[in-house]
This record gives sequence, C-alpha cells and structure tokens, in this order.
Amino acid sequence: MRKTGRSLCVLFILALSLPHAEAAELVTGAILGTVSTTTRAPIANARIVATAPSGRYTGTTDASGHFTILGVAPDTYTVSVEANGFEPARATVIVLPGEHERLAVVLLAKLKEIARVEAKGEAFAIGSTSDVFTVQGQQAQAGTPQASSSGLANYSRDAIQGAISEVPGVQQDSFANVIVRGGKVQDTVYDYDSVPVPQGLIAEPGGNIVGAQLGTAGVGSETVTLGGYNDVSQNALGGVVNEVPLTGTYPGAETLEVVDGIGTQLGEVKLTTQEATPDLRWRYALSATSGNEYFAYGDGHTFYPAEIGTYGLGFQTRAQYAIAGNVHFAASPKDDLSAVFLTGAAAYQQYDSPYQGLQWSTFNSPNATFPGQPANPNQQVDTPSIARGTYGVEKLQWVHNWQHSLGRLQVFQSQIGAVANGPEWDDLAFPDGVISLYSTQYQREDGIGYDFEDQANDKTDFRAGAQYDVNTSSIYQIVPTVPQIVTAAPRLNQYLVYVSDTWSVTPAFSAMGSLRYVGQHSQTSDNPPVIYGDGAIDPHLALAYTFAGLNGLRATFDHNSVPPLPLEVQRTCVPASACSNDSGGNANGAVPSFPLAPETADDYAFSYERGGRTQVRLTYFAELEQNVIDVLPTNYRSALNAGENPNAIGVPTNAGQLRSHGMELWVRNGGLTLNANYNHTLSSSIYQFAFNDLNVPAILAGHLFPANYIPNFTATASYEFDFSHHRLRLTPMLSYESGYPFGNGTMVWEIVNGKPEEVPNDNYVNPGYNYYFLKNPSLPYSAATNPYIANLGTNEGADPNTLRTTPQMLASLHVEEDLSPRLTAILDVVNLFATATPTQLQGNPYLIGPPGYAGGDPYYERAYGAQYCKKCLYTLGNGVPTNNGTLPAVPWQYGLGGYVPEAYPMARSALIRLRYRL
Repeated sequence: MRKTGRSLCVLFILALSLPHAEAAELVTGAILGTVSTTTRAPIANARIVATAPSGRYTGTTDASGHFTILGVAPDTYTVSVEANGFEPARATVIVLPGEHERLAVVLLAKLKEIARVEAKGEAFAIGSTSDVFTVQGQQAQAGTPQASSSGLANYSRDAIQGAISEVPGVQQDSFANVIVRGGKVQDTVYDYDSVPVPQGLIAEPGGNIVGAQLGTAGVGSETVTLGGYNDVSQNALGGVVNEVPLTGTYPGAETLEVVDGIGTQLGEVKLTTQEATPDLRWRYALSATSGNEYFAYGDGHTFYPAEIGTYGLGFQTRAQYAIAGNVHFAASPKDDLSAVFLTGAAAYQQYDSPYQGLQWSTFNSPNATFPGQPANPNQQVDTPSIARGTYGVEKLQWVHNWQHSLGRLQVFQSQIGAVANGPEWDDLAFPDGVISLYSTQYQREDGIGYDFEDQANDKTDFRAGAQYDVNTSSIYQIVPTVPQIVTAAPRLNQYLVYVSDTWSVTPAFSAMGSLRYVGQHSQTSDNPPVIYGDGAIDPHLALAYTFAGLNGLRATFDHNSVPPLPLEVQRTCVPASACSNDSGGNANGAVPSFPLAPETADDYAFSYERGGRTQVRLTYFAELEQNVIDVLPTNYRSALNAGENPNAIGVPTNAGQLRSHGMELWVRNGGLTLNANYNHTLSSSIYQFAFNDLNVPAILAGHLFPANYIPNFTATASYEFDFSHHRLRLTPMLSYESGYPFGNGTMVWEIVNGKPEEVPNDNYVNPGYNYYFLKNPSLPYSAATNPYIANLGTNEGADPNTLRTTPQMLASLHVEEDLSPRLTAILDVVNLFATATPTQLQGNPYLIGPPGYAGGDPYYERAYGAQYCKKCLYTLGNGVPTNNGTLPAVPWQYGLGGYVPEAYPMARSALIRLRYRL
C-alpha cells in the first residue's frame, strides 16, 4: 500500500528488483541498502533504525550512502530513516532467517508527508543465489495435520516431517519419512538453531532409523537448503533442514493450546511464552508440549497384518514431550550473548501388540533368550513392543557486529538415544521369519564453530567459517531368534571449513562461489582399532538474475561429499554367519572393518521464481550420487575377474549409485497454495532399506533399478476461505499421489559363468521374490523337463518396482474461528472421506507358490523346506508367517495373493484445539 498527501515528500523504494544475498545457515538476517537524494547523490550519516517486537537495530550510512545491519532476528520490522535536511521515512520489512533485505531509499527534502511501502513476507527471496525455502508461522510448528502422499498426517503432526511437507522438492515415503529430490532417508540432515542433530544410528547401513521424531516445540521457522551451499553446518547429499527457534519479544506473548481428538484419541497441551525487557536488552522464550495419541489405520477398526508385518513398523500409539528455550542478552549494542536448549522424548507402541498367545520365549533360540524376560519365560507377554527415543541440544553463542561485518562463535552439544525392544518385533519374510529384538543406541556430538560475514561494500558478501566436532556413538542389539548380537562404538572426529563470496555483478545479476572442506577421522572400537581419515573439497556455484521487477532465475551446481555414518564405519556381529553385512574385526571369523570413502553427489538445479501477489517457484533438478555405501561381499569385484561367485559375507562398500531428476512447482495466490513434485529416480539398490543379494551382479553390470519408496508424482493443494471479516477461516486440503512403485520384476541379475547376466526371475534363481514358477523349484528351468507352470499374472517390466499402486487422493479439512480476540477454536478432520485402500503394496512376504497356492505340492515342499534344513518340508501355503515352514509363527496371515498391502493411510479422525493468547 502507498499513502500520498497533497504533495509527496519522500520516495521510499523497497528495491525488490535487487538481488538478495542469502545466508543458508545463519539463522539471523540482515538489512542492507543505500540512502540517496533524487539526483542519486549519496547521503552520509543517515540514521537507520529497525524495530520489531523481537529486536531493535541501528545503523548509519557511510560516505557512499551505504548502510549494513547484520544479525537481525527474523521478524517484521519498521525501518525508519532520518537525515539532517530531509524528512524522515519509514517502511515495513519482513526479514526471513538467513536472508538479506536490500533497500534503496531516496529522500526528498522539505515535503510534508511520509510514504509507506509494506513488504510482503515470502517463503523465498527473489534473486537469491541459494536454493532455500522458508516455512513460517503455525505451519512451522506442524500443529495442523498436513495432507501428504504417505497418508500419515497425524503421525507427522508436531514433527519436522509435517512442518516441511509442503516444501517443493520434499516428498514422503509410505512410512512418512522425508525424501528430498528422490534421495534416501539419510540423505537429508537436520539442525536446531544451526546445531547439527545426529541422525538415529542406522540398524543397517542404509536401513531404518530408530528414534524419536524431531519435534517442533518453540520453533518459529524452518529453512530447507537444497542448493547453493555456503555456510550450512553439515554436508548432505539431499538437503539441510534447520529449525529456527522463537525468541523473546516486547511486548510479550503467551499462548496456551489444548488439543483433543475424536477417532485418534489424542490429548495434548502446549505452552509458549516470549518475553523481553522494554529496551530489548534481555529476551527469552520458553515452549513446552506434552501429549499422547492413538493411531488408527484404514477404516479405523480392521486389523491389518501389513502394519505389524514386514519391512517397517506400524506404530499404534505415541507419547511425547518436548521443552525448548533460549535467552539472549545484549551485552552491548554490538554484542549478543545467548544460550539455547532443546530436550524431548517420544515412546511408540507397536501396532496391535502383544497378541494373545505370545510368550516371552516364543522367538527365543536355543542359544539366546530375550533380555529381561521373567522367571517363567512361557507366560503371556502383557506389554507391547515399544520404541523409545530421546534428543537434546545445548548451545552457547556469542554474536559480535562490526560496522560492516558479523562474527558468530558457538559451542554446542547434541545427542540422540533410542531403545527398541519386543518379544515379537518384526516379520522379515521368507526365509528369515518373525524375530524378537532388543536394541539400545546412543549418539553424541560435541563441537565448536566460528562463522564470519563481511559486507564491506554493496558488491560482495564474503563468508568464511570453521567447525570441529567429535561424534561418539554406541549400539548394542540382540536378535535372540537368529541368534545375533551387533555392537559398535566408533569415534568420529569431523572437520568443516568453508569460504564463499557472492558478487553483485549488476543490480540484477549475482554470482556465488563457495569452497567447502569436509574431513573425518574415524576410529573403530575393534581390537586392534581400524583408523583412517577421509577428506574432500567441494565446489559450489550459483548464478541469479532478476528481471521485470518480481521475476528471478537461478542456476546452482553443488558437489557434496558426506563421510561414512557411524554404523557404516563399524558394525561388529556375533556370529559373523548371522549377518550378511557384518563389518566387525574380531567376531568369530567376521571380516574386519574396511576404510570407506565419502559418498558424493553432483546436484544441478534451475529455477524460475516470481514474487508479489502470485508467488511462483518452478525448478528442474538433476542429481547423481556416487560412491554410495551399500553392503556387498568383500570380493565382489575380484571374484568376477576370476570368474568366480562372490562370497556370502558382505561389508559396507563404496559401490552404489543413485540418479534422480524431476520438476517442482510451488504456487501461492491469496488463499490458494499448490505444491507439485515429479521425480524419476534410479538406484543400484532395489530397496531403500536393507541388504539384497541381487545388488552385486547389477552393480557389476552398471544397472540401476527404479526406486520403490516414492511415487513419481505427488501434489497437494489447499485454499483458505475467509468469512465474517476474517474471523472464520475454512481450508480444504487435497493430496494426490500417482501410486507407489512395487513389483518383483520378470528378470533378475545373476552371476553366470563369472559374468553378470539378466535371467528370468523364477523361483529357482530367486525364491520368495520371483515372477515365474517352475514345476520343480529345486531345479533350473528346462522347457522339456522343468517348465514354468505359472507366473504372478501382472503386466510388469523386467526390473523390480515397475508396477504402481492405485493412485490415491485424500481430503482433509482445517477450520479456525476467532471466538474472541484472545481465543481461537480449531477443527481438523483428517481423511475426510474415510479412504481405506492401501497406499503401498509389496510382494507377498511368504510367496511360496503361484497366486492362490495353499500348499500340498511335494516339489515345493522339498525345495522351500531346504531353506531350513536338508530334509525339512515346507507344508504351508502362501502368506503364512513361519520360522520353520510347517507351523505358523503368529496368528495372522497375508493372504494367498502374489502382492499384498504394505501400508495404509490414517483412518478418518478429528482434532479439536483451543488456542488462548494469555
């Protein structure tokens, strides 16, 4: 809006056409600009004051009319400009985390009224050289269940997955894990206020992450950096997500929120307070949340074996709490001292456990028992299988401002822990069967970092920094069923040094160049230890061009190197024969740990962005990951060269690849928000999680498989309708996914005569995951004597994952009404039309015969029974979980089909919230 009087006294221009220099990891922003006369003459000694509830900042123009205000807390600021001989001017500016707002101020003398231009808050900065998206407000705390491709809106509520679910480039797998631009779960890393938060220790390299979801208590915004890396605190193959906490304000603000659920059985309380002294010298914020929730799937009452069965856990309940706070003290106008903390925990009960008839000893083995079982191991289990996770962050920080530069010193500690246990834990499918598990994990990171930014002139933005941290971790995991014990306690010393500069070549064109060195010194706890170092220098380049006022183009190239994770550095298994991916050094003949090189990725992105009333972001991306750590036999290459088959024991090895490319579209116009993502991803690993024997020949052949963990196309759309002068707000939300990939594939890669070849996928070559069924599966195919008698009957391609589940659209409804200036009532209805069809399918975990097979074929009984012992018989039919082929291991079955459900959306439920501003 622009206000004018009888005569215009001040022309105050927010230079939206100027490029915004971007700081991807510094959680504070900056206000930069120039002050001049109508003849373009610079005005020296002009006084600049930026004021908001969370901070007050001042600056002065130099002889060339330039001013720089760094270290600005994210907020909406009124910026006032005064100079002798000129009328004062003011404007409203919204500063996002890590972004620089540039102002060009032209003052007119001796006029009577002041013009005002109000800037609009956006999720990205036009003309930025960094590919960063910012989530703000209530969305940043994810209190509203977000529609997404996974259908698990309630599960991702109050968690980082829900907060960033609408960010372009972010999709979810069928377990609601964040997937960025087609990468795997561990390709995305997380920070809290620029402090690295360790990822949960991975049970297998590339496997499931076990631990608490990172909560959103006290979060003011999240930034998601996908390209144009300069000062981010971690390297990542996918993206870096940084939670930026709320800070204290004056006047203060307190909010109390109470939540209740219908169908979801939810109870929750949230409290947030933000306070500051009138001079803003002291600021503090404190947030706390506590609650519990019951998750219902599908139609809300049917038992689904998929949710308790294979390849992942379906959680039935979640109890969680989180407390976050920070204190800022302005020791001087140039110094800000702060302390930040976060602590949280969550406990999850496994779906429908324990079942009637489960004894503590059911899944013991002759050589191992479940830890903590009672004196009578044959009594009924009366507690559910459970996973518990904790997380914590502590940081001390000092920020010092000079006239044109800023320095930040931070000392931090972050940690995660997890305990997972259940006398019946998971179903690993034929031939491994159902297992019990007890696991404890811990990881801690202690570090110190210094960042420096210099804005000596309006042409360059120079940044440099260094970080050193020590990562210590441990795991103890026992699977009594196998039996198997996994231990590891590696120590990782990690180094990061970066230097970058952004050049404003012209007011409309900017270029960024950055070099980042990442290094890691790894030491295992083996006796003797395996010690080695990794290091890499990564270049990052970006170009940004703005045109026609609110339009911008950006091109980025990023080469990212990521050193191996703790359980890739070391994983000791007892006995070695029980772990196909053992890497221990001294465990019953296990192969030793091997030095690993960093995984690498080359990322390219090209974006068109538009600001203003209609905000648009359209991006094409391409990614190539190499040296991806997969689990392969140690001699997989030498055996091929010698014309032999690789051995059976695998270790983490730099061998894999991942290729992904696609398009992203994000649009906001008034109440409408649209987010659409298309990707085509190929990987050397058939599945995102776990070791698969088929990877070796395919990798040797240079073959990549279609990824199975995300749909090719996903989209969400919402529209906010306003009624009663904006007191009543109604927002319907839709999510669409084109179908999750699945399928065994008609062909399979095998080592044949010492060479990788693609052969028909039958149940002699690949039993349990086959497409064709032989007359006698213990013998190879022969058209005359052992023909194919059946197949799965699906129209799928040669590779796995060429089929698609039925596309699914889910609807949700969000309603808010301001009952009074202080009290707001909120209603959320998830899965409005009670869609209960599966989101993901999988091959039958116990695929013994053709679809419909119920047992009774003597050839099949002998062939599949041989997986357990030489003379064993497999008398059961398809879909019966078993550990021996003759007796059901659990009281549920998957059915007789070739493909069965793997995951379901959340059942229809309603959440009612009352938010009171104290």
